[in-house]
Amino acid sequence: MLWFLVPIAALLGYVLGSIPVGLWVCRIYGVDIRTVGSGRTGGTNAWRAAGLKAAVPTILGDALKGAVAVFLVRWLYMLVFPEPATMSVDEALSRSMILDLSLALTGALAVIGHNWSFLNNFKGGAGGITAAATTVAISPLVGGIAIIIGAFVIWWTRIASVGTFTVGVSSFALFLILAVQQLSPWPYVIYGVIVLASVMIALRTNREKLREQKERVITLW
Repeated sequence: MLWFLVPIAALLGYVLGSIPVGLWVCRIYGVDIRTVGSGRTGGTNAWRAAGLKAAVPTILGDALKGAVAVFLVRWLYMLVFPEPATMSVDEALSRSMILDLSLALTGALAVIGHNWSFLNNFKGGAGGITAAATTVAISPLVGGIAIIIGAFVIWWTRIASVGTFTVGVSSFALFLILAVQQLSPWPYVIYGVIVLASVMIALRTNREKLREQKERVITLW
């Protein structure tokens, strides 16, 4: 019965991740974000489409939908499947594995939903903010480090796509290192792989622009 949590968690992550926050926010200001800049629905393009007033709620919304998905699955696990007073070691390990896998797939599918939203003709953003938020929700330590590294890279390069790449790479690398050291569960490495692949696929055109030195830089005006 407990294994039913895994597909439910994945579905919940995808549905919440698919909420096109940037698209809806920019509509309030009379702009279709899909016709501006990269056409993506993330915070960077919301900034281009309608300014800081649209970028801030977009970034917050994209972060919240990922984090909320992870927290909801953790809450659902505790509510529906409370731990019995006594259980064997094998049962405890099984429960832990199911929860870890559920959280990993929730976070990964939230990023996939953001990048390929069923509410936006399977298009979306690049997944950087949602990935950062789900990583924090899954592991505050890994997420915090990934955000610091990503923020530094964006400040240094002034290129949002490079910061997004960095969040994906650092999250995967940190989860892998911790799993090898038996300090973090292996399902979180699966999460890292899926998130990194999602980011790399979503930003394939940006990789071409970076090679050609034509990628846009972030400006405050």
